[in-house]
Amino acid sequence: MAYPPTVMVALVVGFVACASPQESAAQAPKSVPTTQNPPRANTVNAYGAATKAFLDRVQEYMIFHNNVEKMVPPLTEGSHPEEITKRGMALGAMLVKQRPEAREGDFFIEEYRAYLIKIIQEDFAKRPMADRKALLVDMPKDVKIGVNMVYPPVLPLATFPANLLKALPELPKVLEYRIVGQHLILRDVTGNIIIDVLRNVIPIPK
Repeated sequence: MAYPPTVMVALVVGFVACASPQESAAQAPKSVPTTQNPPRANTVNAYGAATKAFLDRVQEYMIFHNNVEKMVPPLTEGSHPEEITKRGMALGAMLVKQRPEAREGDFFIEEYRAYLIKIIQEDFAKRPMADRKALLVDMPKDVKIGVNMVYPPVLPLATFPANLLKALPELPKVLEYRIVGQHLILRDVTGNIIIDVLRNVIPIPK
């Protein structure tokens, strides 16, 4: 049966109006914007904030270090190696004395730890097995490491992996990263003192 044009329009409009919400949603274009970008932005912001918090603590330590260094007699021009060693030991002892409440996590803070571990694991995943094994030097059983302890003289001061160093936040010359066993440490170079430890983050080669 044929319908007049006006009746046909009414029928079409009525059909669209009666469509279920599910049917209308199924017809939505696939190019509708999603909410994937905001979480990505939030992730980047969280990483930036965590990194800044770590570096802020490093800068606070530098102010502390410089103030403590003034408490130790300075070296004179032409000081002998023995004098340099003695001053370093005196500085280390004074750093410990002036920071008796130091604890693990003072610098490798909780909000930054997950990002730091990810950086380390991604770096090691790209390395050949021989390279990984070379970096993972076993610690002597009688050697302990901890905050406010002197960096053990029996442990080598091997060059820190260059690519990993580039991926980590840059430190002032007074501080450096070190790998000791499976642990990442933060070392005061002139005082030869461990100021923080992030334990069991270096992947064990299988």
